[in-house]
Parts: sequence; structure tokens; C-alpha cells
Amino acid sequence: MGTWGKGIFDDDTTCEVRDNFIDYLEEGKTVEEATQIVLEEYSDEFNIDDDLEIMSLVYIGLAAIQLERKCLQEQVCNNAIGLIERGADLELWEEADQKGYEERKRVLSEFKQKLLNYKS
Repeated sequence: MGTWGKGIFDDDTTCEVRDNFIDYLEEGKTVEEATQIVLEEYSDEFNIDDDLEIMSLVYIGLAAIQLERKCLQEQVCNNAIGLIERGADLELWEEADQKGYEERKRVLSEFKQKLLNYKS
């Protein structure tokens, strides 16, 4: 997985999730259908227990694009929040310098707050 920054869409996985989700919507799929297809694509390749950091990026990417498009599904939102709270994504950043780790942690904390605000 390539990463070039600390933002939500600054890695290959979340960008691919976003782009695929948008493509499925443009093909005429519903939000539910597009979400299911994206999740199936990743669950066929990755196991949420063994590849928690990748699945975290999948749910964060889905939640971000759904939030942006004002079609955030409750299950996607709840899973993204839960994975952020578990620090699943941060495992990938532990190898980075402390400043990069703290910046990513801040980005995720702010994103989690946006998700929580949307739910209220």
C-alpha cells in the first residue's frame, strides 16, 4: 500500500475504495449495492481479524466518501468509528516518525468527530 500523506484519502486503499464506490454509483447502483460490492471485494482478499489495518482503511474510505456525498450508512459509520477507536489504522503509522504518527492520530480523531456529529 502506498501512502503519501496523513489525510483520509492519502493512501492507495482509501483512494481505490472511494473511486470504486463512485464508479458503482455512476453505473446506477444504489448506495447499498455499491457499499456491498466494495466490502465484498475486500473481504474476499482480506480478513477483518487478520488484516485489521487494511479493513480499517476500507471502512474509513467508505465512511468518508459516503459522508462527502451525504449518504452515510449507519453500519459503515459505526464500523469506521469502532476501528478508529481501536487504533487499527494507527498500526500502519507506528513505523513512521512520532510527528507523522501524531498527525495521523489527529486526522482520525477529527474524522471520528465528524462521523459522530453526522449521527446526531
